[in-house]
Amino acid sequence: MAKQKETKSQRIIIFVEGDTDEVFFKEMLEYYKKVSHKELVPCDVCNLKGVTRYTSKLLAKLKNDILPEAKSKNIAIQTVCCSYDTDVFEVRNPLIVNWDSIRKSIKRMGVERFIQIGVCSAIEDWILDDLEGICNYLKLKQVPKYLKGENGNAKLCDLYTKARRTYSKGYATREMIKVLDFAKIRAKRIAVLKDLEQALNFTIQ
Repeated sequence: MAKQKETKSQRIIIFVEGDTDEVFFKEMLEYYKKVSHKELVPCDVCNLKGVTRYTSKLLAKLKNDILPEAKSKNIAIQTVCCSYDTDVFEVRNPLIVNWDSIRKSIKRMGVERFIQIGVCSAIEDWILDDLEGICNYLKLKQVPKYLKGENGNAKLCDLYTKARRTYSKGYATREMIKVLDFAKIRAKRIAVLKDLEQALNFTIQ
């Protein structure tokens, strides 16, 4: 009698470049879990702590830590996603990462699917998609019609200033991000998120 092939559980890895992105994507995954009609493929968020040596850090983390650990637990890393700020990777320094090279390297490691999640222009811009929610968190009585700043970070700093507070990046954003309306954010960013949602087996209808 032929031995049956052991079925491995599937997993997705999302690589992010910083602490704020880590907090945001972890909270977004919690939103997906709450509203999805189907059980999601398990997903972990891995923080690369900056854009310096992005490619080498990502591939080394995957090869030396994530894949060996997954193998020891009989888990198959089905999909690798890379979240990145488009203001850095596509505008200021478009040659900082060779995505095609990363895709080929990941495939050689046995990962079936590679997904890019371009956060335009930075994660603060996505956070500002729920401006009303942030204003409620800051206890601002009115939602400003205009915010000063050339980018999402500067605009968020301006919004916090109106509440006599200081915006700080990183893990300090946890409380604020926790109150965001991710349905509203998802609706505005669906074009970028659709491949991730498909990999997660997410369905809301």
